[in-house]
Amino acid sequence: MSYDYDAIIIGAGTSGLAAGSALQKAGKSYVILDKKKEIGLPVRSTGAVSLEWVNRIGMPTDRSIIASEIHAMSFRTDTGRSISMSFNRAVGLVYNFTEYERYLAEKFAGRLNIKMETRVNSVKDETVFTDNEKITAKYIIMAAGPQSNMGIKLPRDRVLVAYEEIRRLPKRDDYEMILWFSDSAPGGYFWDFADGPDRRKIGVCYYPFNGRVPKDVLAEFTERFPELKGDMLETMAHQIPLTEPAEKVIDGNVMYVGDMVNAVLNTTAGGLQGAFWSGTTAGIAAAANNPLLYQQKWDGEIRPWLMKHHLLHQKLHKNGAKSIGRYMTLAKLMPTSFKKRVFGGL
Repeated sequence: MSYDYDAIIIGAGTSGLAAGSALQKAGKSYVILDKKKEIGLPVRSTGAVSLEWVNRIGMPTDRSIIASEIHAMSFRTDTGRSISMSFNRAVGLVYNFTEYERYLAEKFAGRLNIKMETRVNSVKDETVFTDNEKITAKYIIMAAGPQSNMGIKLPRDRVLVAYEEIRRLPKRDDYEMILWFSDSAPGGYFWDFADGPDRRKIGVCYYPFNGRVPKDVLAEFTERFPELKGDMLETMAHQIPLTEPAEKVIDGNVMYVGDMVNAVLNTTAGGLQGAFWSGTTAGIAAAANNPLLYQQKWDGEIRPWLMKHHLLHQKLHKNGAKSIGRYMTLAKLMPTSFKKRVFGGL
């Protein structure tokens, strides 16, 4: 059978763009389809990533897409517990999310073949049906996000809601990321870190059990910290899947990546690393004409890494802020070198 493409990728977020980059580097034919108007919008991530993992899985580090760096970390509870550490180098990056995804689309592996404002209605075997046409490919890479009708809907009790405000605030030279753990944010935390010389990201993520509006939860918490008051420049809101990472990521000629297989670090609620790694691996597998390569990489490396974070998250939040406080006490007993290696590699 002849096909229009070697692969069709549904979704032009980080995982879909990473898959397209891998296929482009391999010289394969592909197309990325997305219903959105623009790459990188709306913003669905804080953009903060561990530099260790950026380097390990080959994420881009071009200065044009980096808003700030992270050189210090502080973990705190509203019961007074805290643990802080600083590093003599950057241990994290804060991407300008929109510019980061545009870089993936246009420069990381060259300009990718993307069709925006293209709604996918259904997929059957090797055929994808859009509003305007039907196209075929040997492989389909599903990168359509956690609530797509192309995958399994996530239960609402296993999804964090996240809300962030970028506020105009004075530059801090310590490049510190601060995470507050509080029973006001069950299952999640509040955060504060730099987004440029005079901009800071102030946000919260939590299980929405009580029905409270995230904006109100954040406002109530930050009222306690006058130093966080500043003009609001931008906002971001999205959902974060916190279910156990999927066991099966391929189904015949279809490969699922990113949030569709819960490739999220549950401890930090960060999804960019998992999205990029799973998308890249699926693209490499499609280019090699062997989807099993993706499943094997998932089973051997990606899923164990995600499961480690998933299980740690369950332990950390078992009894709310009290559990976090106990782990902070244990962390203080770690040798400094080990502590920095553990927390710097999250």
